[in-house]
Amino acid sequence: MTARASRAGRVRRAPGRGTRARPGRLVRRGRHRSPAEPIDPLDVAILSVLQADGRASLRRVAKAVGASVTTVSTRVRMLERTGVLQGFVPLVSVQRLAALGRSPHCVVLRIVPRPAAEGGLDGMARAIAEEPSVCYLFQMGKAPELLALASTVSPRATDRLIGAIARLPGVERVEPMPIARVHKERPNHPVGMPIGAPSPPRALSAA
Repeated sequence: MTARASRAGRVRRAPGRGTRARPGRLVRRGRHRSPAEPIDPLDVAILSVLQADGRASLRRVAKAVGASVTTVSTRVRMLERTGVLQGFVPLVSVQRLAALGRSPHCVVLRIVPRPAAEGGLDGMARAIAEEPSVCYLFQMGKAPELLALASTVSPRATDRLIGAIARLPGVERVEPMPIARVHKERPNHPVGMPIGAPSPPRALSAA
């Protein structure tokens, strides 16, 4: 989408240009969107570009997805307001830190609740999620327990974290599983299919 600013400061479309996309590009007219609106293909494209390069400028993102800078800026703000885009942070490599002798202490924690724990599993999860050293917290299937991925500065700090979690109301026990070596680290989550949409067909194996 090509646009230029008028003397009054408003953005108007350049004459003779339509909204037709070039092959492989997404072009959308800018519009106001409600936070309740679902993510659309343009949002997905913007997120993909930012996940590949979090330092990409709005102009570079706009060029990659075939939209105006104004439209991309509006979409990024909307994604931030809805909590989908939670910020831009540097990715620190545990692998490289380990090679330099400064690896953090990473551990997986299996957290088992007491039977009929007060507040239930969700209440316990909210309390554990407040711990800054807990990076990820999962409930696996319908199992009445939690798995946490934590990262601390030292084994002693990990012991303190385990003790703090074990003292939380409703926690029966905490079972640590130290991570000996990281083979891949890349928190690059794709945007999933809409809820309720049919799953794509599975690839058939060769006979």
